[in-house]
Formats: sequence, structure tokens, C-alpha cells
Amino acid sequence: MINFSALRTPLLPLLVFIPLGLVFDHQGQGINPLIVFLVNGIAIVPLAQIISQSVEQIAEHLGDNWGGILNSTLGNLVELVISFSALTGGLYEIVLDSLVGGLVANLLLVLGLAALFGGLKNRTLAFNAKTAMLNSKLLLAVVLVSFIPGILDHLNKFDSEQSHEQYSIIMSITLLIFYGLSFVYQFFTHKDVFSNAALPISIGEIDHGKNQNALLIGPILILSISTLALVFSSEALVDALTATAQRFNLSAFFTGVFLLPLFGSAAEFVVSLRAAQRNRMDLAVASTIGSSVQIILFVLPALVLVGAYIGKPLGIFFSPQAMVAVIVAVFSVEWVSSNGELDWFEGTFLLMVYLLLLVSTFYLL
Repeated sequence: MINFSALRTPLLPLLVFIPLGLVFDHQGQGINPLIVFLVNGIAIVPLAQIISQSVEQIAEHLGDNWGGILNSTLGNLVELVISFSALTGGLYEIVLDSLVGGLVANLLLVLGLAALFGGLKNRTLAFNAKTAMLNSKLLLAVVLVSFIPGILDHLNKFDSEQSHEQYSIIMSITLLIFYGLSFVYQFFTHKDVFSNAALPISIGEIDHGKNQNALLIGPILILSISTLALVFSSEALVDALTATAQRFNLSAFFTGVFLLPLFGSAAEFVVSLRAAQRNRMDLAVASTIGSSVQIILFVLPALVLVGAYIGKPLGIFFSPQAMVAVIVAVFSVEWVSSNGELDWFEGTFLLMVYLLLLVSTFYLL
């Protein structure tokens, strides 16, 4: 029998706000954007809860790392849809700012809250030390991607727009290959090292075990449908939030880096917080750090290649303030997580860094 227990939540009646929010967004002429924002924001709450429960059920059978990667990939669909809409409109700076915002929110805000509340309940939150070392390498790649191209651009080392585009395409292909190889390393050639990464059951058991199939089909189906609904609700929410931010004269960088990700990272937030409270930090780390790495090493290169194909060239060149935000976020997380453990005080540190960046950006921009 197919398992649909992920739908058991007291927040289920709030799903009625999904079609209501979409109607307000697409046909509600003259409706205050703040109302559209609130309705779609309420719609995201039960979706995030359902996604969290589905991911936990999948992780019980496939392992925390696989569950976290699945959650990160589906969660980043929201980032991908938002960024693609901005890309087709030629809003290249908004694309980069929204991606940086997703990274900063996951590394500092989401992981910080997970470590804080999880640490208060469990004292010390341990995760695979080898995973911590792999994350260090991937986060270093993230820093290099955000820093080196931007420095070269600000030093005027490119003599034409064509050079910009060619450089970005070459970098994107390289990053996609490197990101793919990280999966080969973690799940195939060195799967014995990452003990929690390997599947606790064999592929053959999944293929031939009817009970196992029934247990997985339900959560995967619910997760897919919920993520699709989250994509549409998030897009409507972002449109309303952007209009509201313009009314209050908030800068595009502040809106893209600090406001939009608060809702784009809703699924990662709920999954990570619940996982940390249950002392399942491999799942929490895979959902936060894994999502952040995926944003820069997969989503960004994919957008660059798609942009080149449709005639909307996107360059991998971050603004100075975006480079500062990425570097501060990455090195803060690396400093507290390199030993494979987190606690409530380290979570507080990450939240303090996030608040520092937010307040500085609000006043300086």
C-alpha cells in the first residue's frame, strides 16, 4: 500500500491559499501587492511542512545525505524559476543577487537557526567528518567562483562582451563537470568513507521489494507535487514582494539577497530545523550547505548556458557587495563546521553574522 502519511499535518486546510494566491497574482487587478504577498506566504507554510515530512520519510530509506540532496535539488527549483524569469527579462544583476541571497540565507540563517534550536535540545550536533571535509573543498570552490571572475572584470581584463561570454561559458562547463564529479566521489568511488551517504539498501532491493517501493512512491510523489506547487506560489510571492519593496524604496540588492530568500528557502528551513531537533545533522547539513553549493556550482552555470542559448548572456561576475557576502558566509560556516560538530553557540554566531550583513546592507545601500 502506498504511504501518504506525509500529508498528515494540522496545517493541511491552509492549502486552500495556494489557488487563492495564484488567482490574486494573475487576475487580481488592483489588489494591494501586500495582500497578494501575505496570501501566498500563508500558502507556503503547509507546503514547507509537507515537503519536510516527505524528505524525512525518504531519508529513512535512502540515507540522510540522499534525502538532503533531493530536498536541496527540489528546493532550488524555486531559485531556478525565479532566476530564469529575471534572465529572460534581461535582469542579470537580479539573477546574481537572488542566487547569492539563497546561498547566504541557507548558510547563515537556516543553518544558524537549526544549530541553535537543535543544540539547545541535543547539546552537540555531530555529522560525518568526511562530509565536513568535502564541504570545505566545495565551499572553497564557491568562494573562488564568486571572487576571481569578479576581480578580473573589475580590473578590466576583458576586452569585449564576447570575451565576457566566452569566459563565463568555459567556467560554467568546468563547474558543472566538477560538481558532477563530487557526486561520483561521494556516492561511488569513496562511498565507504561517507558511511551515511551510501544507500542503506541495495538498488536490487528497491527494484524487487514491493513493500519498499510502496513506502517510497508515496513520499516521492507528494514531494514532487508539493515542490511544483511551491514553485508557483513562490513566484507569485516574489512578484508581490518586489512590488512592495519598490513602494518602500528598498534597494534591489537588499531585496534580492535578504528578502526574497526568506521565502525561497522555506522548505530547507523546515527540513533542517526538524532534522537538527532530532539530531540528524547529516540531513540538515546536506539540505543547507549542499543547497548553497548547488546554487553556485550547478544552478548558476546552468543559467549561464541557457542564457547563451536563448541570446541572454549571463556573466559569472558578482558585484563587490555580493562577493563580500559570499566570502563572509562561506568562511563563517567553514570556521564553525570544519570539525564535524555544531552547537547552539555556533548557531548563534552564524545568526549574528547574518544580522551584521543584513543591517550593513540596509544602511549602506
